[in-house]
Amino acid sequence: DFRNDREKRDFVACGAAAGVTSAFGAPIGGILFSLEEGASYWSTKLTWRAFFCAMITLGTLFTVKNFDSWWGQANMEKLFSFGEFNSLTGDNANFSIWELSLFIMIGCLGGLIGAVFNAANEHLTIWRMKNVNYSKGRRFMEVICVSILVTTVSFVMPLVWNRCTELPSDMADWSNQEKKPVEALVPFQCEAGKEYNEVASLIFTDADTAIKQLFHFREAGQDDSSTFSSAALFLFFLPYIALATITYGVAIPSGLFVPSLLSGAAFGRLFGHLLHKLDHTSGTFADSGTYALMGAAAVLGGMARMTISLTVILLEATGDMQYVLPLMFTLMAARFTGNVFNEGLYDIHIKLKNIPFLEPEVPTIAEKHEIVAGQVMSTDVKCLRPVERAGVVYDLLRNCSH
Repeated sequence: DFRNDREKRDFVACGAAAGVTSAFGAPIGGILFSLEEGASYWSTKLTWRAFFCAMITLGTLFTVKNFDSWWGQANMEKLFSFGEFNSLTGDNANFSIWELSLFIMIGCLGGLIGAVFNAANEHLTIWRMKNVNYSKGRRFMEVICVSILVTTVSFVMPLVWNRCTELPSDMADWSNQEKKPVEALVPFQCEAGKEYNEVASLIFTDADTAIKQLFHFREAGQDDSSTFSSAALFLFFLPYIALATITYGVAIPSGLFVPSLLSGAAFGRLFGHLLHKLDHTSGTFADSGTYALMGAAAVLGGMARMTISLTVILLEATGDMQYVLPLMFTLMAARFTGNVFNEGLYDIHIKLKNIPFLEPEVPTIAEKHEIVAGQVMSTDVKCLRPVERAGVVYDLLRNCSH
């Protein structure tokens, strides 16, 4: 019963929900991702199936992560999280209402970045299909070359930076969540225990740790002390997103989510950092971590054009409902801006690979010339009974040209 096409599509949709659930610890976001990107047709049956898959995935992850305290209290810190954005001003939000316009601006810029990323990757994929993909040897050599390129650039960037920043000394009023990113800072070419290399701390750590650093590392003073400076963020952002453009599409299981979130977080924090410099850090604007979150959403939304699912995924991964409206504004702005120039990256690759996919909208040419289904269908229809002789099927297939 599971061999028909409908069941296969449902398996793909449920697998997408399970994947996002396990990667980000976001079961509802995974279900919505499956609805938004993984399913061509949504039904009530598929809803509970995706929900069941997400539930079992999270339950398995929860059990494995807390195996050492099987009958005791569960340690929620062992599950994936970007860290909670606690309110910095008591019961008030971390941003002002008028800053929603700035978040929309970040969304527009993220949509533009995503459109450039998609266009560049599309042209690169077309070149790969013509010159690389037809040969297994060439595909293997491309992976080797891209690996060497990424390794070389990742090592050279901290060397080019060649600047050591002192570790923050006064952390008495810092929370444990704010202290953890400090412990992960990398003293590349610097004195260990006293200094760190800003660019190396973003490159040589795990991507999720780097994202947490950009989200939660405190700003301290207008002289760039105890933070990532604007120049370091810019030096990291441009090469990283360029390498992501090249890497996506090679013959390895490379993802889009985490590189987009990390590059977007660097872009958003750079945006917030520049605002603080204009304001001389007098507290007019929200903290740089808030802008890093909006930047991460904007760049990923600009590439994949996701709205509902990405909003919920980020809310579940941060555990803070104060950012619902800013994320919605940011993602809608990113989607609208990106759609002006091209389609989302998933849709682009579906068309490049000639995967048969029925679009929900009528093609432009069909709408322009008012083409109806009867004009593209054959009048001489060939039919088969539910149970037919093999000879009849053979003769039909042999005599038909389609």
